[in-house]
Parts: sequence; C-alpha cells; structure tokens
Amino acid sequence: MGHRFSILVPGVPIYTDLGFVGFCNIVLIEADSKYIIFDPGHYGNREYLLRELNSSGLKPGDIDYVIVSHLHYDHAINALLFRNAKVIISEKERNYAMNQANDPYIADFLLQVLSDKLILVHDNDELHGIKFVELPGHTGGTMGALLDDGTAIVGDAIKYVDDAVRRKTSFAYYNLDEANKSIVKILSLARLIIPGHDIPFYVINGEIKPANQMRNKLLIYLKGDLDISIFKIS
Repeated sequence: MGHRFSILVPGVPIYTDLGFVGFCNIVLIEADSKYIIFDPGHYGNREYLLRELNSSGLKPGDIDYVIVSHLHYDHAINALLFRNAKVIISEKERNYAMNQANDPYIADFLLQVLSDKLILVHDNDELHGIKFVELPGHTGGTMGALLDDGTAIVGDAIKYVDDAVRRKTSFAYYNLDEANKSIVKILSLARLIIPGHDIPFYVINGEIKPANQMRNKLLIYLKGDLDISIFKIS
C-alpha cells in the first residue's frame, strides 16, 4: 500500500513588517497503517488543526509520528499535542537549535520537553518508506520528506512558490548559499512539492506549475491607514 497524504491545514503566504503570521502547511500522511503529521504548526492554528483531525476521524492520540522539518516555532510547537507520538527531527537541526543563539524563531525548549520522544535522523534515512532529505540553509538542519509517489514535503526549504520559480530563498537564518542549493536539490528529486507556506506545485521539466488555486479567507481588523502589497504568481 502506497503513502497517502492530505493537507489538514493550508499554509498562508503572509508576512508583515511586524513579523510572521506563521501559518504553515500541516500534512497528514498514512504509511503502513501509521499516522504521521508533518510540521504540526503552532498555537495560532491549533484549533483549526484539531478540528480537521476530528473531521478525518482521528484524535491526537492516534498519531504515531510527528516529523518536524525544522524547529522554528511556527512549524514545531504543536508537537506537544501528540502525546503518543515519536517526534522526528534531523540530528543537524537538534545540534543547530542547541548552539544557535542568533536565530530568534527557534523553539529550543522543545528539545528538553520532548527529549524522551525524539528520533534523530539523517539524509536518506527512511521511516515506513518515507525518505528524509536534508535541505539545510533556512536553518542548519532543515529536512524534507519524500513520499513514494514523488511528493516532497519540504517545510521552509521552499517557503513560497516564488522561491522555487526564482531558485532563490526568501529567508535563510543559517546560510543563504546552502538554502539556494537545497531548493535546486529538491526540485531535482520531486514531481510535486508542498512548500512551507504556500500552495503545492508540480515540477514539470524544470517548470513550476501550481497544483491548485487554494483560497484562504482573511479577516483583517485595522485602525488607520493600510499599506499592503499583493503579489500574484501565475
């Protein structure tokens, strides 16, 4: 039986001058009758995640593994929800989080809280046929997961569709050159990519083709003037 996946919570490609909104794609994978969450998100999308899990007939206790692409708060904090799950990160990301004082978004406290549940993996390691792919640059140990149908779930190794189009990262907290090389690497391996904060897209003969026209309803309450830029990727 092959891998099956669904996006439980869609990523939202929004950044403000006050900081990140931080809604990442949260993906449910089924492999060998095991339930796996890739990038569980953070407090801001926790209620939505729990609702979508329930709609899928699952409870947090049913999840066997949580894969965390990197330890930025917006991708990792909801790992605390899944009390029965092992939590998988790359060993390089563990080391990065323990020694990187200059990255303001690392939720390093998770390493201690989840210490008895952590599984550390490396490039090309596998879990129920899911291959882990090291994609450093955004952080020191950012990691993606490659499914058996050629789908890659990559966290912020590719944050937005435009990063793939340009072969250039939007944000790197570890190493810009490595981040750009990681984009090229995963584009060469995958046919469908689920980025960190944007819609999935196909890679067809090197061309980037959005897989859908997913829409998000945004309610913004403001006082005073609004300065907003909207970019449409066709």
